[in-house]
Amino acid sequence: MHAIGTTLMLLLSLPLLGRMRVEGMRAENPVSRALLQELTSAPRLAGTSGSEWSANLVTRHLKAAGFTVEWDEREVLLSLPRRLELLAHEGPGDAAPFLEQVQTFDPDADPCPDVPQFNAWSAEGRVRAAVIDAGHGLRADFERLIADDISPEGHIALCRYGESYRGAKVALAAEYGCVGVLLFSDPASDGEGRGAVWPEGPWKPDWAAQRGSIKGTLAPPGDPTTPGWPSRAPGETTRRLSGAALKEALPQIPCLPIPAAIATQLQARLTPVALDGAEPAPLGPGPVEVTLDIQQPRELRTIRNVIATLPGADDSAFVLAGNHRDSWVRGAHDAGGGTVSLLRAAQRLGERARSGWKPPHTICLAFWDAEETGLFGSTEWVEAHIADLRARCIAYVNMDVGVSGARFQRASGSPGLLGVLTRTLAELAPAEPSSCASLLAEWREHLSGREPRLGLVGAGSDYAAFCHHACIPVLDLGLSGASGGQYHTAFDDFLLVERFIDPGFRGHEKAGELAAALLTRLAEEGFSSFDEREAALDFERRIDEAAWWLGEHAERLSSLFSQLAENGASGSGSDRLYARLADDSGLPRRPWFRNTLWAPAPENGYSTLAFPGLRAAADRGEEELAQAVDALAQRIERLLQDRRGDTDQ
Repeated sequence: MHAIGTTLMLLLSLPLLGRMRVEGMRAENPVSRALLQELTSAPRLAGTSGSEWSANLVTRHLKAAGFTVEWDEREVLLSLPRRLELLAHEGPGDAAPFLEQVQTFDPDADPCPDVPQFNAWSAEGRVRAAVIDAGHGLRADFERLIADDISPEGHIALCRYGESYRGAKVALAAEYGCVGVLLFSDPASDGEGRGAVWPEGPWKPDWAAQRGSIKGTLAPPGDPTTPGWPSRAPGETTRRLSGAALKEALPQIPCLPIPAAIATQLQARLTPVALDGAEPAPLGPGPVEVTLDIQQPRELRTIRNVIATLPGADDSAFVLAGNHRDSWVRGAHDAGGGTVSLLRAAQRLGERARSGWKPPHTICLAFWDAEETGLFGSTEWVEAHIADLRARCIAYVNMDVGVSGARFQRASGSPGLLGVLTRTLAELAPAEPSSCASLLAEWREHLSGREPRLGLVGAGSDYAAFCHHACIPVLDLGLSGASGGQYHTAFDDFLLVERFIDPGFRGHEKAGELAAALLTRLAEEGFSSFDEREAALDFERRIDEAAWWLGEHAERLSSLFSQLAENGASGSGSDRLYARLADDSGLPRRPWFRNTLWAPAPENGYSTLAFPGLRAAADRGEEELAQAVDALAQRIERLLQDRRGDTDQ
């Protein structure tokens, strides 16, 4: 009742919020503003009419910009809700609930309705059990409960968002015997504790909840029925995983995201327990119980990637930039900002092409579908084109949440691409009046004068398949400086962005300018844009940072990366650093992940682990570590021999 009443009040307030807008903003960067307003006029959940509608929308704008456009359609397994019921009972003997929430959804409706609060890949079924507070759902949280003789087994875990990927929380809850999971955002870290909540401010109100996929971190991204090979177009024959093997690859217990208002009511009814001698806290189990009834079938549906091409003078190589087009609801921030930025980049590049310019190498733009449900569109496309990518793709540039403000403060990606990025940033002025002369100076100012360094990417967006499976260089970037609690919520919409994230749409315009400039430079420099010396020095530093667990092997590997830096060469279409050092048999327990230099952390997903194969081997013992070091060392030595051979010639 509370959530429904608050939502109704919000809907009634939307016309007033529109009038509150500063009218002068209408005239500032009207193209970006109009694109975002159009894109966010309907939900864009993958597998629904809204996603197909948005594919037509971006296709229209790309063709108008002068790009050749094609749709890449694939039939994949999706997890869409029909009916989601939560009942809360005071205790084991209570039949009548003190709280009831029922949500329904028709994924075949046209237009697509608003999307309920759900977690993709939740197991179906009905379960009733006592609630237990499992903190952030980390392994340490469950172990702490067990150490104080509180067994999670047979209970429904109440877990806070944060500290790890939501799918890792659900997997751990199942491992410790829980029969269900409730996920919520703590208002102290993602709500009123941070500032004014929507609609007065950008932070999460207590009726909102974060949607999201809970697909496991050990499983490869993409369609779970085609792990490691591409799903095909509707009507085409596709080899698919099924039965027990498929069931094992997907979450085993029901899971539902809930608003903080509901979580607070459950917490208030939990038995107080003192852990580690601390003051008693409401942890349970019970006496409050929850009934979860999840009707969320897993079924084959069609997704659509939109691929746009601007032919270059030399088609032997291409650069690709991408962003996901789908969203949990209207997704103005995630990932409308990135979509608008790439559309503006297409318009800028198309305008140059109409004046007679032709990029030295081909420029491609991809608007992926079904990223939110588990990186489906990009992963299936990469698996279908992996040989061509390794041979011809100069780099992949990702702009997911491309606009979180109007300042350049972050970039992640593959070491070796920092140079081409900084050269581009140095030539672009900041989006807003500033003492900084360029975006590069703005980045350095944010770093308090420290030299920029690329953070390694995990598996949180569409760069994952390019980086960890195809093993080609990637960049993930965008503008930032504003924040809020809108992530995967219903109030991540146009008004939120216009009022709080990017008033005036200067960030959207600058992100589009940056994307166009970076793609142009990559197309001009080709494979020489990748700096192998820069990459080798970066990993030499990471070896030194890992010396505490590598032991005597650190010196050997550090020396090899140092030699690689000394003999560093530009990449080429058939002989490239990350592809050459890849292990196509994959990492231990994760065969899809082939990048030997870093990978997503197994129990996190967002963070990364350097030298994951070596780290896994170290956990198994010194003999295993020595063998793993030998395998990596031999790859580097073969590459060094080839480099020296090129130099001799």
